[in-house]
Amino acid sequence: MLKRTQDEIVARIKYLRSDNHDILGFRRDVLYPFLDWEHAKEFVKDGITKKDWEPDMETDPETEIRNYMPFAWGKANDCRGISANRSIDHMESWLWLDGKDELSKTIWDGYEYYGKPNLVRVCKEYGINWKELDNDYWKTDEYDTGITSKQAIGE
Repeated sequence: MLKRTQDEIVARIKYLRSDNHDILGFRRDVLYPFLDWEHAKEFVKDGITKKDWEPDMETDPETEIRNYMPFAWGKANDCRGISANRSIDHMESWLWLDGKDELSKTIWDGYEYYGKPNLVRVCKEYGINWKELDNDYWKTDEYDTGITSKQAIGE
């Protein structure tokens, strides 16, 4: 169930568009599909109709997080910097949509190891077994020899 109103989502999109809060638009891209046509039409390209807009996604933020989590861990495990970073952007927006304000606000705190500590926090929030997704090889860059999750976060 969506915990944000259509007007709140529109306001969030406008905020993210202002003052370079979302330069590449990754966080906004997550929000658009949750808008109905009446609220989305101000953001769509010319020529897009209500019929064209119909989102092919009938889901909620928690489902999106659960479905995306293996992909996000894959990018972090493979030290894919931009993709791992983008995964955290996605998580931030889904968390916000799901009313997890504190976690959404702090998801970028201590970004390291390609976002793995941040993914652990989200997994714990939703009861996802992160250890099944983690390769237990935490690196700060592709040349780092790495450490284990226990060394990194004490687990």
